[in-house]
Amino acid sequence: MQSLKNHLSFIIPLFILLFSIQFSTMLNRAVSVYESKLAGEYTIIAVSKLPLKSEDIKKIVPSLKQITEIPKDRYFKKLKKDISKADMVFLKANLPRFYSLKLSVLPDESELQKISQKLKNIKGVEKIETFKKTFNKFHQFLRLSKSASFIFTVFITLIAILLIIKQMEIWTLQHRQRMYIMGLFGAPYWMKSASLYKSVIVDAIIASILVGIAFLIIPGFANFASIYRDLGIDLNNFHFFWDVTYLIFLSLIISIISVTVIILQHKQR
Repeated sequence: MQSLKNHLSFIIPLFILLFSIQFSTMLNRAVSVYESKLAGEYTIIAVSKLPLKSEDIKKIVPSLKQITEIPKDRYFKKLKKDISKADMVFLKANLPRFYSLKLSVLPDESELQKISQKLKNIKGVEKIETFKKTFNKFHQFLRLSKSASFIFTVFITLIAILLIIKQMEIWTLQHRQRMYIMGLFGAPYWMKSASLYKSVIVDAIIASILVGIAFLIIPGFANFASIYRDLGIDLNNFHFFWDVTYLIFLSLIISIISVTVIILQHKQR
């Protein structure tokens, strides 16, 4: 019973640590995918008296993906009944061209300002509409989500590592006498510590698999399905084999370093 309690005391904080890291990873994946989707849908409107060519704009805005002239015929058809033919001819001759510009990446606020200024400097361009206010609010929300996720992960990681180290100290004290006796008989370091290393390796693998199972089960809840539909974000981006392999690798590094540090500290006392 005591042995089970000791293992749970190590597995639980390690599970929390790995869970927070995986949650942050998946959130960043979802935000990155959504930013790519938003970049594909985001449009800058340019109003110009002169024709705009893709190759010319790409020289000053390398992230330009596509430029399309917005057809004006449908607007003229609506006005046909309300204005005279002479006014229609005048309007067609003097109405500027409207262009839709799409970018390959989603720019931040400073980049958007630079792009806008560069486009305004093009000969013939009269106005650039970046929908800055709406765009910035949503983009700041995405960046805030990433930052909040990172801070949360760091905070949880620090607490979990402290709990893991404390548990390592308890284990080391429990095995101290056995390790001392083995040392008297000339046992090497790896042999004296083999039991501890074996325990943390097994527990690290168990904690990683439990996190993997949790992330397989959680997205199946109904509330998550509605979030997918409403936001259009793929939150179910967990790849069991690769993510669990990464978590096992990470948990083994944390566990082995923790137990090694604690053993060396006790050895020096």
